[in-house]
Amino acid sequence: MAYRIESRKEGAVSGEVHDLEDRDTAKLVAVEQMALFDAEIAIVIDVDGSGVEVASITREAMVWDDEQTPGPL
Repeated sequence: MAYRIESRKEGAVSGEVHDLEDRDTAKLVAVEQMALFDAEIAIVIDVDGSGVEVASITREAMVWDDEQTPGPL
């Protein structure tokens, strides 16, 4: 698989990193890129699949959306 990271600020792409082969590595790089590009959100996209977002993190929460556990019902 291959992943791309989009860092966004005020809705616009402020930085991108391409050709990351490992999802966990992509997530680590995404956090670094958020600081570098002063981004509000970083999005990890699976470019080998359908180009769909597989994970995202916001500067406000600093929690990956794919790692959150659901609360009690």
